[in-house]
Amino acid sequence: PLLLPPPPPPRQLPRQARWRSATSTAQQEVNEEVARFAEMEPHPTSLEDILACLEPWRAAKFIHTEMPIRFAERIRLIGNIPGWEEISELVTVHDLHLKAFRNFRLVERHPTLDEFTAVVKEAMKDQQEVVRLMSEAMHKLQERDPQQFGPAFVDGFLDSFLLNRFGSNVLMSQYLALVNLTHGPTGIVDPQCNPAKVCREAAKAVLDVCEEVTGRRPDILVETHSSAKGEDLDFNGVPRFSYIPGALRYVMCELLKNSCRATVEACASDTEIEQKPVRVIVCADDYRVAICTSDQAGGIPFEVGSHVWSYLYSTARKNATAGGFKARTGRADELAGFGVGLPISRLYARYLGGSLDLISLPGYGTHAYLFLPRLSSQQVEVVPDRDAHFRYHTLGDYALGHH
Repeated sequence: PLLLPPPPPPRQLPRQARWRSATSTAQQEVNEEVARFAEMEPHPTSLEDILACLEPWRAAKFIHTEMPIRFAERIRLIGNIPGWEEISELVTVHDLHLKAFRNFRLVERHPTLDEFTAVVKEAMKDQQEVVRLMSEAMHKLQERDPQQFGPAFVDGFLDSFLLNRFGSNVLMSQYLALVNLTHGPTGIVDPQCNPAKVCREAAKAVLDVCEEVTGRRPDILVETHSSAKGEDLDFNGVPRFSYIPGALRYVMCELLKNSCRATVEACASDTEIEQKPVRVIVCADDYRVAICTSDQAGGIPFEVGSHVWSYLYSTARKNATAGGFKARTGRADELAGFGVGLPISRLYARYLGGSLDLISLPGYGTHAYLFLPRLSSQQVEVVPDRDAHFRYHTLGDYALGHH
């Protein structure tokens, strides 16, 4: 029979080319996996549900399936920004999220939770610089193209991205608190949170910083009122409620920092400061907790308006060049924040169905209104996601006669 020559050996790609091919294929598979999870709807949970899952294995089971959905959504949000690959901060945040997504998809919860816990810890550590990186990235985008990346785009994008992130961090922090027993048996959630106590603690912390930075210490008066009935009242009659004290403390510190800074700048003498205390009114009924913070520092100029909620607006930055705290002390950040304190505070309020709004009274002062649902069954996560319905509450929801 006719003997055919043996076929030539298959062409071998150089090792580097083979590695690039394998890496490209693996990356494509990860991207497809991310896209698939980004199309899924998140599963917002309530404080009632969180308090019903206090065993670490139960909390782990939920966040193991939920975190890939939320991380994938944020990866998609970044990927939808034109030219995001040219902004180093966006590339860094994108890669951190991709790493966390991959780790959550690959890790096992059996036979122990040790490997899963390590993945959660790493994800939380990687999230520490995300707010700063995203803020810097948005400023770079605006400088590059002010028309396309103006305040409307930046504020809407960061509201969705950071609130989605905050929910993820709450769930992961709760899991770690249950594993490590760092916050007691209920984790970072306090089923008997005392809002008046949190406000007083925030007031003391802010006043200490204010006095250290400016040499002045305005008065902060905390009042309590309530029409609620029941056994879960403190000695002043203000009801306790299930909440995350750390989140409430952050919001109150930001509001009081703004009021104290404005009061010190508006008053020419210590005597005038004494005549213009900052007031915090904590009140509640059976369904809601309401906290009003007011000062007499002249109000927010109308031309500033809604800019106070913008991530691109910073009173600290303006004061640094106008003889403000930084010019006098070099420490504007401690009292005035980094320019994102108010919008992030509003996200914290919104997270469990609450609201935060400001009302300026020109020539008099500013009132901040924080409303929080009191029933744990109504304290449901707001998780921004393109594939799910969500809405933010506002002051109008609580106005008398509102329909």
